[in-house]
Amino acid sequence: MSARTIAPSTEEPRFLRLPEVELAVGKKRSTIYRDIAAGKFPAPYDLGSSRSVGWLSTEISDWILSRPRVQLRASVSTECEQ
Repeated sequence: MSARTIAPSTEEPRFLRLPEVELAVGKKRSTIYRDIAAGKFPAPYDLGSSRSVGWLSTEISDWILSRPRVQLRASVSTECEQ
């Protein structure tokens, strides 16, 4: 299996609000903020008020593409058939 190459995002950047980020990455608010604190997820940008933040769409896309692929064992289908 060849290594996956990650190309820089070519989409037009825009800000995503938390519900869009949750849908895109499959995580909920508490996990997203815990991962931000641990340096494992992109931090949001201040959108002009103390409570209004958004994530840059290109950073979220790049984060998604940087996730490792799951390696499945060849015997998984055999085990399921038994």
